[in-house]
Amino acid sequence: MAIVEMKRVELLGLKRDKMRYLKKMQQMGCVEVTQRPPDETTMQDAQSEKREEDIDKLIARLDVAIGKLRPYDPVKQGMLTPRPEVTQDQVAAALAARGEITAVVERLEEIERRRGEMRSQDARDRTLSEQLLPWITMQEPLEKLGKTRKAAVYAVESPRAAWEKLEARLFEVPSLTVQTLTGNEGKGTVRALAAWHLEDDAKAEELFRELGISRVSFEGYKGTAVDALGVIGQRMQDADQEREALLQEQIKMADRLSTMRILRDALAVERDQLAAARKATDTRSTFLLRGWVPANRAEALAEAARKISPVCEIQFSDPEEGEKPPTMLHNSKAVSPFESIVRMYSTPDPGGIDPSFIMLPFWVCFFGMMVSDAGYGILMGLGGAFVWWKLKGKGLGQMAFIIALGGLSTILWGAFYGGWFGVSVPARVLSPMDDAIKVLLLCVGVGAIHLLTGLGVAAYMNIKRGKPLDALFDQGFWVMLLAGLGLMLVNGTVGKVLAIAGAVGILLTAGRAKEGNFLKKIVGGLGALYGVTSYLSDLLSYARLFGMGLATGVIGMVVNMLATLVSGSFFGNILAVVILVAMHTFNLFINALGAYVHSCRLQYIEFFNKFYEDGGKDFMPLTNSTRYVDIAD
Repeated sequence: MAIVEMKRVELLGLKRDKMRYLKKMQQMGCVEVTQRPPDETTMQDAQSEKREEDIDKLIARLDVAIGKLRPYDPVKQGMLTPRPEVTQDQVAAALAARGEITAVVERLEEIERRRGEMRSQDARDRTLSEQLLPWITMQEPLEKLGKTRKAAVYAVESPRAAWEKLEARLFEVPSLTVQTLTGNEGKGTVRALAAWHLEDDAKAEELFRELGISRVSFEGYKGTAVDALGVIGQRMQDADQEREALLQEQIKMADRLSTMRILRDALAVERDQLAAARKATDTRSTFLLRGWVPANRAEALAEAARKISPVCEIQFSDPEEGEKPPTMLHNSKAVSPFESIVRMYSTPDPGGIDPSFIMLPFWVCFFGMMVSDAGYGILMGLGGAFVWWKLKGKGLGQMAFIIALGGLSTILWGAFYGGWFGVSVPARVLSPMDDAIKVLLLCVGVGAIHLLTGLGVAAYMNIKRGKPLDALFDQGFWVMLLAGLGLMLVNGTVGKVLAIAGAVGILLTAGRAKEGNFLKKIVGGLGALYGVTSYLSDLLSYARLFGMGLATGVIGMVVNMLATLVSGSFFGNILAVVILVAMHTFNLFINALGAYVHSCRLQYIEFFNKFYEDGGKDFMPLTNSTRYVDIAD
């Protein structure tokens, strides 16, 4: 449970060696480079900034290309497949192939653009096909529709009611003749050819406009409607063939995915180096780089820097008064996964304490008490351990480790409560349904231990800071009061004496920081003593351990009852199995999720407020931050 001591580092060296220093820092992964002061002038390297910008753009293009090619990857990678580790030789080979890979990316972008064009053309062709299909009985060539020197011939369509009115008023346009197309019988829309002399053009246009009859344009097409549909169909068929050819070309490109991923991550490493380089203060021939380094890595960093160039100057110093260094947590492999739970709340203050180790047993215990079914615990334990093993404890593997520990705790508490997949067995210590009061008192008792532990940690922090009296006044008396109240249930005399002693201590010392006379300090003590009610409400919060544990068992029992009701026949037995698998899976998922959330809540609200000091900033060292591969140094 350690927060690593940090040192400020300043490195002065020759500008020509700057990228070599940064590369070594990145390999060591122990230096957080800080931004130069805003009032400090520096010689900007426009070429370096342009290179960083170009790399960033290429990385974005590579990410898109990798996403497009991933479905055709010849080497299938599942969600539980760990990231491959590549050597420096593989990185060098990928960088050497940058031009070739860039050409592949450009070709892939061309393919995507061409697909976009074909999608647009397909949409237009489908629309045109829908327009042409009703006119397939028309024998008139489409290019001949329109106006000639003496006459006008158009394809028109009209609602049937309007068409009947037109037939009754044809005499109004002496030269107007119409010919309906076959296939319109009984339909709501009439399609026809209409022709008239140009000298009657204005009359025909006015009549059509008045009746709501519209002309249909087939501009750009030759031959009959059947001929035009054939051209469109052939074009769509050619597009399908081209689309298949492009797909096969893209599938062949997937052979370069491995190199593409390595190149992408190698470029990301270089981009991060360039971004860190811009934070330095440069002169014509030197540079000054500032940052933070763990105290236990300072000597190794100095030695590595001097190996690069003996003329460099590197200095380490403690943080200035009032200055907050970044926070780096250091725990064992068993505890480090729980750092993520701490960070969900807030990063610890660098002058505070890392609660991961202290929180771990309580979090695991609470999780098991709330899921409380040994059968579910076996599934979580085996599943979490398998995922942790497959991912080698990295990334999602850390969460799997937490679930595996929670599963182990669930097995123990499930056996304690006698719950196995919703079946309550006689071999148990207590049952949430049969011994509800005892189980509730057990949960509150565990919560009391949790709260007292928080006070103990706060006392430890005061003693460590040279404030033993504060530890006695602010935590010791509260421990006496709370422990005394609890002991009154067992031994009234001892508990009463201890509780009174703690209450008097709080009354006399809690207001000591207030300015003024003794009376004001006593009033402050009374106000603090009233805080005992908050401790009682905190204790009641642990009743959720009982409530959620009971809910898991009851839902499991209901699932088993439903399965029993439908069983008895062949199909009933099949349905019973489906109900058992589906509903127990749901019960496990929803209660495990609830147990995770509420276990975190009990840490954040009831536990951390006793001692936790937040407000820190995570230590973000310059390192090989990659997405697809791990680069071996």
